[in-house]
Amino acid sequence: MKYTLVAAALTLAACSPAPAPVVTTPAPAEAAVAAPVALDLKPSGPAVTVAAAAESMPEAFVTDIHMLKDGSAKLFSTAGGDPAINGLYTYIAIWNDPDQWSKVFQIGDFNSWDVVEEGPGRVVLKVSRSWIEEGTGDIKTADEHLILTLPKEDGGKLEVTPAA
Repeated sequence: MKYTLVAAALTLAACSPAPAPVVTTPAPAEAAVAAPVALDLKPSGPAVTVAAAAESMPEAFVTDIHMLKDGSAKLFSTAGGDPAINGLYTYIAIWNDPDQWSKVFQIGDFNSWDVVEEGPGRVVLKVSRSWIEEGTGDIKTADEHLILTLPKEDGGKLEVTPAA
């Protein structure tokens, strides 16, 4: 009888569906951090001096944030305006004291922006900006590069220079 029970158990086990194979998914490789590509951009027009915003921090929905590698500033956008024509009010907030913002500067109103280069005292943005062409009413869009020269001291001005 003992052998009959063992044989029956083995028979049932053999008829059971095979257990699902154990699939191990390898951990995703850490995203390769690409070294910044140094662009050979030169100023293509006069710099515009930008005064700090009257408010210390604009109150709106923040959409994008980029912290500078050296920790001295952050770029961010707030949603607003007509999203078909720009709509990302883009700022840079600079601080000297890690516990307190020094100044917030509005850089512009864009469709989108990306940091393409950053170094001591300088940031290069690639921005997409749209406008309505006078006379035709057509919406035109252009990609541009802007060189941001950060103020050297608290209370200084931000310079925004077009680049090509």
